[in-house]
Amino acid sequence: RLNLKVKTPAGWQLKIQFDPARSPGLLDLKFSLALSARMILHLGQFKVPFSRESLTSSGSLETINRSRTVEYLCPGRDNKAKGRDIGLALQGEMSSFEYQVGLFNGAGINCKDDNSQKDLAARLVFRPVKNMGIGYSYYRGTAALLGEVEEGNKRRNDLEAWWQAGRFLVQGEWLWGSTSGLDAAGAYLLGGYDLVPEKLRVVARVEKIDLDKSRETDDLRVITFGLTWFFPGKSKLQINYEIHREKEIELDNNAFLIQLQVGF
Repeated sequence: RLNLKVKTPAGWQLKIQFDPARSPGLLDLKFSLALSARMILHLGQFKVPFSRESLTSSGSLETINRSRTVEYLCPGRDNKAKGRDIGLALQGEMSSFEYQVGLFNGAGINCKDDNSQKDLAARLVFRPVKNMGIGYSYYRGTAALLGEVEEGNKRRNDLEAWWQAGRFLVQGEWLWGSTSGLDAAGAYLLGGYDLVPEKLRVVARVEKIDLDKSRETDDLRVITFGLTWFFPGKSKLQINYEIHREKEIELDNNAFLIQLQVGF
């Protein structure tokens, strides 16, 4: 990915990000204006303010893959848009609270709106201490089911929490909602421990997702074990093993993954 960031003394910023492996490759085209010391207005194409893990950059994830819960249920990811959409959002802070609220097309990236409605996304996070947070996200929109012929209501909710102290890290999320009356839900819980502070970390994540709660055989469970070596700067080596368990059809689809990230 190629990134370009521009900051000016006047208080506005510009971020452009391309992914050469995609077509079209434009991921972000975000114009940000500081309205005050604690309030920023964003315009353009950027990440939808929903879910802590969705908003976390790929280079900062604790595991190689995002949880299936977030990939399948999070707005901007359930339509393969890398968590992004076209719209505007307001971001700010008040005491121990952080908030984001915005209006989006809901159609994904690099494409025009596919209906006459705008989607609402909002996220509120409470930080009682520096390394702990509790948040709630809400999304309300209109999903195009059959092109422009039929539309359905889309609702999403997310509860998130994380805590980090010393060598320990715990974070989790619970997502639920519906699309045109079809209810779905999922959750994940991740724990990490630094065997060597700031150098070697072990992680484990358990997740479960049900894309159709009216069917008892629609559950998907994934258990991930990981080991991460951190190098100076933003470089790291990650090794993950994923155990997949499907309720309806048992598949031989466990995965062993290795990823090297070089940052400078």
